[in-house]
Amino acid sequence: MMRHTLLLTCFVATLTTQAQTTQLDSLYRAIDDAIEHADKYLSHKQQTISDLRLRAANARSALSRYEAESALYEEYHPFMNDSAIATLNRCIYLADTLRRTDLKAESYIRMGMQLSVSGFYTESLGYLQNIPKKEMHGQTQLDFYRGMNHLYGEMASYTKDEHMQPLYFKQSEKYRDSLLAHLPHDSELWLALKEAEAYSQHNYQEAMHYNDQRLRLAQPGTHQYAIVAFFRSLNYQGLGDEDQQKQWLAQSALCDIKNAVMDQASLWSLADLLSREGDLERAHRYVEFSWQCTSRFSTHVRSWLVSPVLTMINDSYKERVRTYNWRLTVAIVCISLMALVLLGLYLYVSRKRRQLAEARNQLKASNDELSTLNTQLSTLNTKLSTLNAQLSDSNRVKDEYLGRFLSLCSGYVDKLDQFRQRVLRRMKAKQLDELFRMVKDDTMKDEEVKELLAQFDASFLHLFPHFIDDFNALLQPEHRIIPPTKNTLTADLRIFALIRLGIDDSSRIAEFLHYSPNTIYNYRARLKSKALGERDEFEDRVKAIGIV
Repeated sequence: MMRHTLLLTCFVATLTTQAQTTQLDSLYRAIDDAIEHADKYLSHKQQTISDLRLRAANARSALSRYEAESALYEEYHPFMNDSAIATLNRCIYLADTLRRTDLKAESYIRMGMQLSVSGFYTESLGYLQNIPKKEMHGQTQLDFYRGMNHLYGEMASYTKDEHMQPLYFKQSEKYRDSLLAHLPHDSELWLALKEAEAYSQHNYQEAMHYNDQRLRLAQPGTHQYAIVAFFRSLNYQGLGDEDQQKQWLAQSALCDIKNAVMDQASLWSLADLLSREGDLERAHRYVEFSWQCTSRFSTHVRSWLVSPVLTMINDSYKERVRTYNWRLTVAIVCISLMALVLLGLYLYVSRKRRQLAEARNQLKASNDELSTLNTQLSTLNTKLSTLNAQLSDSNRVKDEYLGRFLSLCSGYVDKLDQFRQRVLRRMKAKQLDELFRMVKDDTMKDEEVKELLAQFDASFLHLFPHFIDDFNALLQPEHRIIPPTKNTLTADLRIFALIRLGIDDSSRIAEFLHYSPNTIYNYRARLKSKALGERDEFEDRVKAIGIV
């Protein structure tokens, strides 16, 4: 019973892992598509901003204009920092014009929050401390607590002073506690603060509990959903579940891209994880896009965060390109040396063939002179003729493979030289992007592998024309293999064709067919299970095909 339970647990875990991998791949494709269409989302955002600016310009009263500028700030604050600050300055001017201290307090709090995001902590503190005293009650007081909590949290997170950091954290916690004491327990802000409190205490399960409630309040696809998803990824990071961390970072990044959010952390955090896993191409693409967003948002704090990741990924990416170039050079040199060796072998074999032809001619003359010998000599001549026939058949096999091998090698030398010349031209023209696309493109490799396999199929079936029928005779009738065309082999037949030629090591077969050794092993095991008779003798019977 325990064994069955363990097997069931392993099976469920395997299915869960596969499902997570599939979902992650789907999210990566969605992010790639969103990045490709980022201009469309950016255009929609800019149109919304243009409409609000027009609404503010056409406002008939200062209050109406203040409301339009306030809505414009909501669009700007995760999009363009400088424009958000400029909009708040206009809000403060309008509040002074209207002599509305409540609106001035609202704008001061927003300015404090925006400046703390920008890294201007002294200026942020100045705005928050200059809120009109008579407005410091009700919602304004709660917003003030929130602004101070955020300011000191940012200062604690980014300060380099080890002595001041705990003081900043203490101040942040003081204002957080003040907020928690006055907020409804079902509000999004209360849940967010409780989640942050649990996370700071490394109580990740409790933090996840609060995040679950926040996630139910957030509408999928919104900027708020992206924020909740990002903090959920941090909780999974604390729990050590990297797959879930990447999944929620990907969901957060996807929402940010579609909402044209420039103040984002999810995408470059995901790029950092992918680079550590070795997926440098995707990591490079993501961090480049994230850097463009950070540059548009225009704050030095975000640039400090993204810059180390961008530098690390760029360095790794360049190192990989250098490695690929070095390997390509080594491959060209090796193939050139192989071509010279093969040329030498061809000249040697040609010489031996001429010598063999001369020997045959001499043997024929001797046979003509000895035609009057007795029956014993006739019998010896008959045996000699049989040996000559076998030698001729052996030469046929050598000629078949040698001719095709030399033809392939000659073609590869020409193609590699052409590719080298193309690479040289791109390098001279400093067309690095084009060179990267050429090196990344697997089309030439796929075509060459396809041609190599076609040559192998033709050569093998020419030498063993009845191999498919003989091989199927070793299988159960319902599992016999019918190739799609007359002169080609399937992957199964190709593996056992190599075994018939004496290559029975799975690693060598995998190298020739461009499969993994595990795939080759699975193919062999699967066909053994479909064999007639003893399965352990199946490959030995395959090796005997064509032997008289």
